[in-house]
Amino acid sequence: MKAAHSSCTVLLVDPSPDLRAGLARDAERLGLTVITASDPSEAVASLEQTSPDIVITDLFPSDEAGLALIQTLRNRGRRCPVIVTSTEASGPMVAKAFRAGATDYLQKPIITEELTAILTRARHLGGQGAAPRPPLLGFEQRFVLASDAASMEETVLWLMQMTAMMVSETVRVGLRGALQELLLNAVEHGNLEISHEEKKQAVAEGRYDTLLHERAARPALRDRRVIVEVSCDSRARRLRYRIIDEGNGFDWRTMWNRKLDWMDLTEGSGRGVLLARSLFPDLSYNERGNEVTFTVTLDSSAGGRAAPL
Repeated sequence: MKAAHSSCTVLLVDPSPDLRAGLARDAERLGLTVITASDPSEAVASLEQTSPDIVITDLFPSDEAGLALIQTLRNRGRRCPVIVTSTEASGPMVAKAFRAGATDYLQKPIITEELTAILTRARHLGGQGAAPRPPLLGFEQRFVLASDAASMEETVLWLMQMTAMMVSETVRVGLRGALQELLLNAVEHGNLEISHEEKKQAVAEGRYDTLLHERAARPALRDRRVIVEVSCDSRARRLRYRIIDEGNGFDWRTMWNRKLDWMDLTEGSGRGVLLARSLFPDLSYNERGNEVTFTVTLDSSAGGRAAPL
């Protein structure tokens, strides 16, 4: 199944012929070439003939074959973004997929708009180049961001390029996902005071962009900012992120009491934060709940060099 004149190839792995056909149509509308496989073994065989730029695979939770496919890709030196999908995978399995090298997660049933956004993000991620790293011992940097959810993907990519070049590739993909979730939470639920139920209803009714615009236009909310503080200590091999919003905060203790392996991934409230905490266990909030901090281990192969500013 091909789309002519595409410079980006997507390998789509899913047991459902209908879902493969639907996702292929959506991807081809974006000008992508699509290769499909019904299971990971067929996908591995296709790697002998093609080198995909993006992989979308079901996790195949019954035997974790999707995880094995990710590991095969990484063991073969394939650095392409990998998007995992599932209807029933547990929280720990999704976290394990990120640790193995997955770059994004799509909950089934898959919404076309979400697929489009994730494929766009994956193309940016796959095209990133590594900038030269100056021999710095560390840095401290403070970024002041507008409450603009629409530009968050580009903001996260920029932050990664500015601060995370000393992080290993495997950790970097999880870091990108964590920053995406935490910054969106700071904007949507913190500064713009949009509850999970309000967001869920607005998305279902196709008016989420309108909701964002309405909240951002309120006099009491429009000037709120998100502060991102990043410090690097290359000798301690540690990168520390601190994200602060100007909202009222929330009761994070209730969320912390939830067990990740018991949570229903179809319920979006808190899912992203808990997955981020599973990847970065020291992730914590301040008393008020409007400031989150976590640390990232630096890549020892970077030779003590800090990220570019």
